[in-house]
Amino acid sequence: MRFAVLNFMASVYRERRALTELIWRKRKVKIDVFKAIKKDGKAVNAYELGTDDDLLAEYFSRGKLKKLSRDAYEVFSLEAVSGRGEIARTGDFIKIDTGGNPYPVDRVFFWENHRHTGGTRYEQIPRDLDAWDVGESMSEEVSFLIKEKGLTIGGSAEKYFSAPLWGTIESAEKDAVIIFYSITRDAEGHITDADFNFVARGEFDKMYNRI
Repeated sequence: MRFAVLNFMASVYRERRALTELIWRKRKVKIDVFKAIKKDGKAVNAYELGTDDDLLAEYFSRGKLKKLSRDAYEVFSLEAVSGRGEIARTGDFIKIDTGGNPYPVDRVFFWENHRHTGGTRYEQIPRDLDAWDVGESMSEEVSFLIKEKGLTIGGSAEKYFSAPLWGTIESAEKDAVIIFYSITRDAEGHITDADFNFVARGEFDKMYNRI
């Protein structure tokens, strides 16, 4: 039964992706993203997968975290709405959003953007990042996500954005923000890769400043 449901969801996702590409190809609008930066000196708790921690144990007991193998975990974040969690690996970090939901952070990205201050406490290193929401014009960066990364735009209000992220299909509401953690360009300036995720509007307003 679950396999049939997942096949149906995959077919709906493919149809939405094709429609999204068609709609945005027809629009000739200016390129526009904005800059966002994590709020200065924000202290956070983070928990490394594969280590013993009471809070991680609690989230495992509640079904918010699930161990799939010796090296793989399923993380049921706010954006994991397809019935499957995001896939994280041993050594990745778990952070908790303001709604109490866990979400994974890649270990390399985590250590590049946090300072350890003791125990499970870390200080975020503020860095300005490209960001986009529906209030902006279509951008080169978002167009790349649609064509190359499977981003779809224009579903229901609750699942307005969808994309394959962390081993599952993540969705976000229409007022969410797309944050670009990195954008890779070739010698001519063309985008060749991008690392991104959705951030719920309430979480964005609490965690970021728009600059």
